[in-house]
Amino acid sequence: MAALLLDHSRLRPVVVISRFSDEDSPRLDSESIALELKGIADVVVITNGPATYELEQLLPVDTHIFGSAARVYPPGMKWTKDPYSSPLRLVRSRADVGTVTARIISDAEDVAFSGGWKTASPASKGSSAETGLVKSIARDGSRAVVELSSGLQVFLPEESTGLGVPLHWILREGMTVSGDFDTGKQIFSVAAIKPPAPAEGRDDGDLVPALVRSVGRGSADLALVPGHSHTVAISSISSNELDSAADLLTEGEVVAVRIHRSSGHIRLSMLDVDDSEPVLSAPELVPGGGPWLVPGRDLLPKAPDVSVTRLSAPVQTVHSQSPGSGSSALKSVELALAAERAKRQELEHQVAGLKSANQEHQVHAAELDADVMLSRQQAAELLGVQQEAGRLRTELAAANKQLSDLRKKLRGVRKEEAAPERMFLDPVEDFDFRLSLTWALQIPAADKNRLTLGRYRLGEDFLESLYEQPQEKQRKALKAIVDLLVKDPARLSLREAHQLRTHASGGSEVVARNNGQDVCWRLYIEQNVAAARRLHYWKCGDGEIELSRVAVHDVTQA
Repeated sequence: MAALLLDHSRLRPVVVISRFSDEDSPRLDSESIALELKGIADVVVITNGPATYELEQLLPVDTHIFGSAARVYPPGMKWTKDPYSSPLRLVRSRADVGTVTARIISDAEDVAFSGGWKTASPASKGSSAETGLVKSIARDGSRAVVELSSGLQVFLPEESTGLGVPLHWILREGMTVSGDFDTGKQIFSVAAIKPPAPAEGRDDGDLVPALVRSVGRGSADLALVPGHSHTVAISSISSNELDSAADLLTEGEVVAVRIHRSSGHIRLSMLDVDDSEPVLSAPELVPGGGPWLVPGRDLLPKAPDVSVTRLSAPVQTVHSQSPGSGSSALKSVELALAAERAKRQELEHQVAGLKSANQEHQVHAAELDADVMLSRQQAAELLGVQQEAGRLRTELAAANKQLSDLRKKLRGVRKEEAAPERMFLDPVEDFDFRLSLTWALQIPAADKNRLTLGRYRLGEDFLESLYEQPQEKQRKALKAIVDLLVKDPARLSLREAHQLRTHASGGSEVVARNNGQDVCWRLYIEQNVAAARRLHYWKCGDGEIELSRVAVHDVTQA
């Protein structure tokens, strides 16, 4: 056991579980722990007694195991110099079994997945092409377990992809992956991932997700695919020249950006981006792994972890000396009597020595008790540090989330501020101008000849219903009107245009006028928000569209 633990070339963690010899059933279930750690660590059980005493003599100070406990011995030699990097998990009562079992499994997984085990690996012995099934992915995406076709379960570390993104962004549990298995380091790497070119398959004007890689005052670097960043100036993020990109964006945030193509170059912009506008999916980096970017799934910085060391007092054993043996048989009574007197004196001397040694051992035991008490006090203090660190991590995560949300709200406010005031005193002229401007911004240059604004007229209540809306709702309404008037079926399908009926039931009559020649329709201006707005309009018999009103979804009045 000692030779195994002290072997510097050992690759896997070893979990050692100690048990009392007089226990009918051990407190820790070694079989279930071994099953849980299959492919991750080796599990060994040792019984208290001569074996644990001898093991203690063969291992460095404070690295032994005793009582009813468990300990994870990582690969490498760090634990021999820092025993508390491999904490002893002691079972004081049956009530501790569940907690200690969970901790020892967590200790073994942390050692195996932390990357520290790589330092103990010899030079690679070669690799082989393998296909495996993704069995599990760590919650933070730093590691995964892959089961090869042979049944062997191996590690897939995040850094092996070279993409700098969590594994759960590119893989899914249950999917099949191909790659190389390093037989020396016992790790699996997925086949070389070649992300597509930025904006590949996307058209001018498409809205896509992007990852904020870095943020400065005057610009930010955004990535559509890993390994390629586009620098976006603050003028393409906010129309307010006093704004800073650092105030509006968070590093690691996933945001929606619009693609603009010009002379073979790609430019990204966050101006004129509505939260309600559908965002196209990001590309898959590994087939079947899902889009690598998902709006709302941000890569916010992780708070550092703080581990607690477990202090334990070493077990001391006291070995007494055996008294000496008596003298040989004497030929005379006088010599026998003298020998007995000498023997009694020797025994009295030994008793006095044992009494003195006993007092010394009692003092030493008291010192050990004090050490144990100090150790427990330190453990309690460290536990308090861990709890405080946990509270601070929670507060930091909440603060990061709140900061990200506030920045998103600030971008929304900037969009509101960027909305133009009325350009004409006459409301009709002002509406015509704003509609034409919206059409010019919304329709890509390549589609302008095909998607022209059709004929329309304004109902007597339309402008009043439009201008009583907030600026943001007015802009959304203008976009919906553009989609209506260019008569593009795809755009109208997204708006779910349908006839307005007198009642909510599907069998009620449609709203009509002029003996049924004019029929009232409506379409979505926005969705999935409170009091979502709708556009009501007439399809007239003469072929023109008459804009009727902007209303909330519950209104059925034409």
